[in-house]
Amino acid sequence: MGLMVEEQETQVNFSRNDKRAMIYTSDSTMMTKLNKLVELQDTEWKLESVSKLKNGELIGKTYSCPVSFISFRRKKVKRTYSEAEKKEMAERLGKKRKVSL
Repeated sequence: MGLMVEEQETQVNFSRNDKRAMIYTSDSTMMTKLNKLVELQDTEWKLESVSKLKNGELIGKTYSCPVSFISFRRKKVKRTYSEAEKKEMAERLGKKRKVSL
């Protein structure tokens, strides 16, 4: 994608009475995350539109989801894991990666 990192943005819009929120992003990392949500089976996420330059270069996408999916955290949660928990999580991740190949 041609936009510099400093130019990439994400906007979330909804009004009080709206049932769905609209999310526009030109951030390639956010597009990847939202594309994965759209591709899930039985998902309520939708790809609404794709924005491209005249030369066909992708510059942004607009997604929608139920307003109830938008939440705001009170504070950042820092989790600490024991060595045994870290090892178990690494093994689970390794198994999942093998399945997806």
